[in-house]
Amino acid sequence: MSDGLEKRIEALEKGAQFDANQNAIRQREQEMLTTLREIRESMANASVNTASSSEVDNLKEENAKLKAAITKQEYRIRHLISGYEKLLDEKKIEEVVQEV
Repeated sequence: MSDGLEKRIEALEKGAQFDANQNAIRQREQEMLTTLREIRESMANASVNTASSSEVDNLKEENAKLKAAITKQEYRIRHLISGYEKLLDEKKIEEVVQEV
């Protein structure tokens, strides 16, 4: 009978130790969660506060200028390609005329 009682006491001690470990783990997880929430909040606040309105306006202005420059370059490229295609067509026509 004492053997069964010792096993029961041992099981209760292990169970208490397990509960203590689980509580410690829960507490640590709660601390980590709190820390992560604080980090997320500080990052959100930092990203909002990093760009001032004048910086945003300057970036928008620069973006508009770059878009205009790209549009001009695209027009020039289309114009050059069109001219090159016309030149090739004229050369083909000359070759056909010379063959005849």
